Amino acid sequence: MVTVAVLGGLAVALFGMAGVGLLADRYLAEPDDLRADLLVSDANKWAVFALLCGYVLVVEGRPLSSMTGRSLAPLAFVAVVGGGVFVLFAANAVTTPVFDRLGVGGLDEGMSGLGSLSVRHRLFVAGTAGITEEVLFHGYAIERLLELTGSPLLAGGVSFAAFTASHAVGWERGAVARIAVPALLTTIMYLLVRDVVALVCIHALNDAVGLLLAGSVEDAGDADGADAAADGTAR
Repeated sequence: MVTVAVLGGLAVALFGMAGVGLLADRYLAEPDDLRADLLVSDANKWAVFALLCGYVLVVEGRPLSSMTGRSLAPLAFVAVVGGGVFVLFAANAVTTPVFDRLGVGGLDEGMSGLGSLSVRHRLFVAGTAGITEEVLFHGYAIERLLELTGSPLLAGGVSFAAFTASHAVGWERGAVARIAVPALLTTIMYLLVRDVVALVCIHALNDAVGLLLAGSVEDAGDADGADAAADGTAR
């Protein structure tokens, strides 16, 4: 009975986001702008997150702490978060030129229009991704898979595959390939530290910096374009 309950929870954690995303694409009209699209996406993530929390409490009869792993000591926590963010930044710096050289598509299409979002909205998007995705795919899924199989390799492999596949909804293949890099790294990090709060911070900080920088670059590009247009008009 416990195994059946866990399998149900794993279905929610591993496939809930992808399933809700597919249903939204099929039955909801496509939002007119990026802001509305992100709000729908974030609402879907929080809905699946809330469903899993309720499932753990009611069906499994366990506390929510059962899907958070362990708690690191304060100094270890700071070191892990700082080191994790550094690793993700370094991996991005190394792999981006490689993907560009291979002609693998980027995230530009999905990230376009960020300049229209407020800083608060960008931070909310980053926080939503960090909390919901880490708890579902790592805190819950890996802990339960380890409990069922005792295999870190299997637990991490299933989690990584499901996490990467969930981003295939609404993203181009090239973008999914790029997303797979931080997905793999965060999966390995979780298996090493088993503290979902630390992974939430690493994920959210990495996304926040990316969103803020992307928005700033776009804002600068829009400003340059406006200046050029003004110069042309003046001439």
